[in-house]
Amino acid sequence: MQDSLRITASKVDPGLLALPWSTTLAKWPSEHIVSLPKGLSRHLVRFADLSGRVVAVKETTAEMAQREYDMLGNLARLDVPCVDRVAVIAGRTDAHGDPLPAALVTSHLRFSMPYRALFTRVLRPDTANRLVDALALLLVRLHNVGFYWGDVSLSNTLFRRDAGAFAAYLVDAETGELHEEGLTDGQRAYDLDLARTNIAGEIMDLAAGGRLEHGVDAVAIAD
Repeated sequence: MQDSLRITASKVDPGLLALPWSTTLAKWPSEHIVSLPKGLSRHLVRFADLSGRVVAVKETTAEMAQREYDMLGNLARLDVPCVDRVAVIAGRTDAHGDPLPAALVTSHLRFSMPYRALFTRVLRPDTANRLVDALALLLVRLHNVGFYWGDVSLSNTLFRRDAGAFAAYLVDAETGELHEEGLTDGQRAYDLDLARTNIAGEIMDLAAGGRLEHGVDAVAIAD
């Protein structure tokens, strides 16, 4: 274990110490990596084996990793559907002593998939509508506890099939803010407008890739 390594966790899994933190995440050896579908992210994210379970490891700044770790803990206490936090790893250095990004470790949500991985062929309009409905329900729950997302999208959400419908889970809380006094009308409206814009863009992207039935109105689905 590196002397400079700092681990923040409610309970430290000893397996964390065996992961190659002195190597940049992009170059982790294959024996540590688990191959699973993943969504789009502004940061590098890879799935890894931690003591026989799958975790997601995201490289980011120490400040952002700690902030998101704290936020996920708060959302879990409020019983909001989201991924479980595992740890923040900071103080990483490579073999030459040069600094490496901090890492946020979260549990992989079993049986969940990013929206792109749900469609290996062509996305039917009713399926797209069910996905958006699930995301809308998640957004209502988040707003009801005073959470302003600031980056609502299908890409920042994981989905589980649930008796013919979908259940949505927040997977990226990096931009979120929790307001104990509740959200203003302006904050709610901004999240909704951003959701419409991002979802329409993501559906259009599927259409451009030939994964959406011809003639489907992406804007109508987003609304």
